[in-house]
Amino acid sequence: MKQILTPFFILTSLILFIAHPARAMTMPEGDFDAIRKTGTARVTEIVNPLTIKLDDGRFIHLAGLDFPDLDYYDPGDLSVTAVEILEDFLKGKTVDIYQTVSTKEGRLNRLGHHIAHLQRTDNHVWVQGLLLSLGVARVRTTGYNPDMAKQMLTLEDQARKTKAGLWNIDDYHVLLPEQAQGHIGSYQIIEGTVRSVSMHKNRIYLNFGQNWKEDFTVSMSAFDLKKFTQHKIDPQKWNGKHLRVRGWIESYNGPYMQIDHPERFEALFETDHTAINEKEPEQEPQRSTPKTIKTDGSSALPAFNN
Repeated sequence: MKQILTPFFILTSLILFIAHPARAMTMPEGDFDAIRKTGTARVTEIVNPLTIKLDDGRFIHLAGLDFPDLDYYDPGDLSVTAVEILEDFLKGKTVDIYQTVSTKEGRLNRLGHHIAHLQRTDNHVWVQGLLLSLGVARVRTTGYNPDMAKQMLTLEDQARKTKAGLWNIDDYHVLLPEQAQGHIGSYQIIEGTVRSVSMHKNRIYLNFGQNWKEDFTVSMSAFDLKKFTQHKIDPQKWNGKHLRVRGWIESYNGPYMQIDHPERFEALFETDHTAINEKEPEQEPQRSTPKTIKTDGSSALPAFNN
């Protein structure tokens, strides 16, 4: 595994930033207009890269992040580095807490932890943005917490272009569709061209290869398509379009990814995701809806990151 951005290098850069507040503008500040500020508190403990304890007893689950080497019993270098960054940058500091607008869903996970974006109060640095910029995390939204996706994806893309952190490690590169087979059972980012679009029983299938029985396919249910419609996005017109998609890869007639919200897609063919493809999709033999899909009940994510 090739890892150029070492924990020492990242931490040194962070310490230099803290020592020189005038450089604050070079660090990411989030635009939180689409979500709601729900409180302010002081950080007392960094439990793991995704979990932070506050002085009022609450635990915060950092929304929208994925640490590809996070094992709670044996964390990898990226996860360990992220904890060290958070310890150095947040412990003892006051943070503003921002959560999704809905008060009924998306604010608490199964453990009762508050799902939120954090901003350090004194310098306005966005915590998620910092971790993405340093390349120790990648973007992983959920159907209940798609907020801030565009901003996070922009920072991730910048880190990827400069090969920061995980983006200089071969194991975490963006995959081609033909590489998906070797990564079944993991969360991945895949980039490629849609070869055909089909619909069966109100479920859309985006086929990234010529043989839908073996090649990588992305699927969306009729229920989840409503979210795409709300964003004026029509996946049925993505035939021939170049996309980047992220999610959990399963095995169903080849590598298969089920997507439940549009923020999991990046329409690389347009800067405006509302653009549509005027070409009619080619029809291919239909695959039936799989009877067993490993999901957490609301998305294609494994349960630990919901």
